[in-house]
Amino acid sequence: MSLSPFGPLRTGLLSLLAVLALAGCRKPEADLGLDLLPGDPLGLQVDTFAIHAFTIADSAVRTSGLTRNLVGSYLDADFGLVRTGIVTQIRLSANNVGTGQSTAELVADSLVLALAFDGGNYAYGNLNPQVFEVYELAEDLSVDSVYESDAVPAVVDMDLVADRGGRLRPDPFTNPVLNGDTVVPQLRIRLSQDLARRFLDAFGSADLSDNTAFLQFFKGLYIRVNNGPQTLFQEGVLYFNLLSSASKATLYYRNVVTEPDVPRALDFLINQNCVRYTVAEFDRSQALNPGLDIAIADTITNATTTYIQALGGTRTVVQFPTLMDAAAQGRILAKAELEVPIKGTFHPYHAPPAQLFIFRKDSARADAFLPDQLNGLGAIGGNYLSSERAYRFNITRYVQAVLNGAIPNNGVQLVSGSSGVSVNRTLLAGPLDAAQPMRLRLTFTTY
Repeated sequence: MSLSPFGPLRTGLLSLLAVLALAGCRKPEADLGLDLLPGDPLGLQVDTFAIHAFTIADSAVRTSGLTRNLVGSYLDADFGLVRTGIVTQIRLSANNVGTGQSTAELVADSLVLALAFDGGNYAYGNLNPQVFEVYELAEDLSVDSVYESDAVPAVVDMDLVADRGGRLRPDPFTNPVLNGDTVVPQLRIRLSQDLARRFLDAFGSADLSDNTAFLQFFKGLYIRVNNGPQTLFQEGVLYFNLLSSASKATLYYRNVVTEPDVPRALDFLINQNCVRYTVAEFDRSQALNPGLDIAIADTITNATTTYIQALGGTRTVVQFPTLMDAAAQGRILAKAELEVPIKGTFHPYHAPPAQLFIFRKDSARADAFLPDQLNGLGAIGGNYLSSERAYRFNITRYVQAVLNGAIPNNGVQLVSGSSGVSVNRTLLAGPLDAAQPMRLRLTFTTY
């Protein structure tokens, strides 16, 4: 999210780093045994502690100002329909556009919106054709505001796509050739001639004098899809890099009086000065399997399956109800590892997240780092291990802090590692899964 979960944690992270620096001044015996593994000669005892896990609906996540934006939809058997859209401003590429020109001499050939694919991360799902819609925003956007995944904008109720209802096939593998130049793979949506003429008629006016005036004249775009009823594993969500120089709207026009055969172009830019964010909509009622709704409604029963979905869909809560029993046993904790297998199989179009993030809740019920994250995300783990079909988290310092009473035993929560810039999802094997359950393994020294 920058990924969204980390922005609010900056102050807390600095404080934790200070604590770690102080701890580093202590004798090395203070952390003796933290990295021991079963089979080391000191003599170790491994216990598996009870876990209670369940699924909750996640809250909206920040999607403004991130590295990637998403548009498209797909139907998932377990999660239902997922639909995303892009909200973005466009800006002038120069001030005082059209000064001294007679708009009566100008003819608009076309207006094209180009969205550059995000390299190898081009989609989640299929590349079937989709029906794209583009709407003019009816509300002002502010660069000083944070926009989240549930911020559906107010729009002018008229689709600006020239071929309304027509399907476009995304092609992230082909480099288009434009005016003799080879450009990066992109989705190109032709917009209406009415909008092209409206821009052209504004040449030489105050509306195109600078970007402050232009953003009052044209507030921005909402790009979405309207695919109608969908089937499993058809269509998908496309990933775009709006900061690519290829992402822009371009007005193609000619002066039919002075140079009728000379094509001209004016770019409207999408860049870091633009407000841009992703909107996500979830319709769980379209899921073929009823498990998710049942899981969200029941946080008391220990789960056989839990659910994680990015963009503010769902997260998994993991609690350790018997953990404090270890505090009274007087043993020395060497290692604590949370093992989280995925549930069953998955379609290759709908792969699990490459990484899960793990958080606890602080006293204000906000996401907070675990102490183990002081050494970086690599130290705590959470990457998907395809050979094991599982995620593993090293949470030794967190468990030790709970046993010492420094952190309340309120459990942890698991979310997708790219929650603001992807729509990946996965089913996890809960503590009651018969084949490969989620579990907490604690290793103690016995000398």
